[in-house]
Amino acid sequence: MADLTTYLVLGMVIVPPILRQAQRLVSSVRAPRQADPSQPPPPKFLSSARLTPFATPFSTTVSIATLLLFLISLRNLIPAQYGFDIFIPASAIEGLRKSIYTLYNAPSAFGSTDDAENAPIHIEAFRGGYKPDLFLAYKAPITIPTTTLRNLINDAPSLLPFGLLTQAKQAELQALIARLSSYEGRRMYLLLGPAPLLDCTFCKTAGDYFWYAIPFLLGAYAWRILALGLLTTHPDDSVAVAIRQAGSLFGFSSSSSSPSPPAQSLPARKAYEADRSAWRVPSLTVLLGLLVVELLVMFEFGQVTADSSRLNHWHSNLHILRQIVYLSLVLIIYVSPAPQALGGFEQSMLHLEATQHSLQNLLHVSELTDVTRTVVLEDDELLHVSRQWRGSNSSTGPEIGPEKAERIIQAARVQGGEAASQAIAQAQEGIRRVTRSWWHNVEQVNQQLDQRESVARSPSIPSQPEQSQQTPRQPPTFSPSAVDQDLDTSTH
Repeated sequence: MADLTTYLVLGMVIVPPILRQAQRLVSSVRAPRQADPSQPPPPKFLSSARLTPFATPFSTTVSIATLLLFLISLRNLIPAQYGFDIFIPASAIEGLRKSIYTLYNAPSAFGSTDDAENAPIHIEAFRGGYKPDLFLAYKAPITIPTTTLRNLINDAPSLLPFGLLTQAKQAELQALIARLSSYEGRRMYLLLGPAPLLDCTFCKTAGDYFWYAIPFLLGAYAWRILALGLLTTHPDDSVAVAIRQAGSLFGFSSSSSSPSPPAQSLPARKAYEADRSAWRVPSLTVLLGLLVVELLVMFEFGQVTADSSRLNHWHSNLHILRQIVYLSLVLIIYVSPAPQALGGFEQSMLHLEATQHSLQNLLHVSELTDVTRTVVLEDDELLHVSRQWRGSNSSTGPEIGPEKAERIIQAARVQGGEAASQAIAQAQEGIRRVTRSWWHNVEQVNQQLDQRESVARSPSIPSQPEQSQQTPRQPPTFSPSAVDQDLDTSTH
């Protein structure tokens, strides 16, 4: 066992990065985010628009992988034994081997094999359930004599872990009980489980058993890390693109028939996929931290005492902890994707739509201001009210906004009655008439300029007729007084 200084050094090396990562996660969760008005409202929790379970082949793959990982972790926690065993007899293996040799070799090349090669094949199909050790299964103290433990097993063989229930495993069971005859063997069994004691034939010391168990522990974490890497793959990553391309080869395309609510007002685009890539670093940190904890328990902190404490069963406890942590990570990652962020094109469309709406409002306000000015100038009472209002609000300036213009219009409708409404309608019609005449004059000017350019380019036309044609057609000039005069005429 290491001294206190070693533990302090390990704590100073391992604990600060974990605390910094946790602080960043907490600050990112608690930091208030300002809502972008151009962004649509987020979808509901656990909704199809948020999780996108079957939007694309990649989303379908992630959903199926999540379901499988959930079932795998859950089956290792169920305190029940289920599944079935498949035994292939030695005669069937021998017949298959002989037929293969007959097809690809001469009949004389086939020779008989010894009995060791003809051992039957045992396949455990759909086996699952929680695997307690023998002491937990029979609720016996770890100091129980070997003879008493063997008698308990013979009296109640149904309590055995499901891996030792069959007749083919009786030899392994007897070898395991023989290994448990010493304190060191029971300590290795409680820390590492039955696999190193039964499979490692060259292990002599406790260190040999520990080093033999490390690759299996790393393998248990390696496939979990790879599975979480698939769940946290970004939708634009090369793996996701490859899965979508493979799905398109088999006829599976993106489902665009049920778009998400944010995309209903936008043009056609690719199906939205939930992004869970933000959980990659936290999940990897949690799994690596749990792996470090298991290694420290195996080499340093795993103490086995003589009392009947649950803490003595380190292998079973860490197995349960590993399954619970992994099950929680899978569920959290799947049900908590990142909020939907629209792409550049979608955001541009939303901004253009908002800009168009603002321009329409400005045009309405401008038209409303002109109409209000005309109505106020035509009515003495409204002109008096307007002067009083401007005198009372002289400190704020003569600027008239939409709300103030609306107030003046309401006052005009209340005080002027039907006459004010007719004046407003006439003013609007006058504005339209002036606008049409202005555009007509501009069109005439453009036609005249085009004629000048065509005449200047053709050398066959003399200059005098050109001057005589251009002299009476001078470009019309416009002034604010002329527009106001037309507006007043149309209003009358």
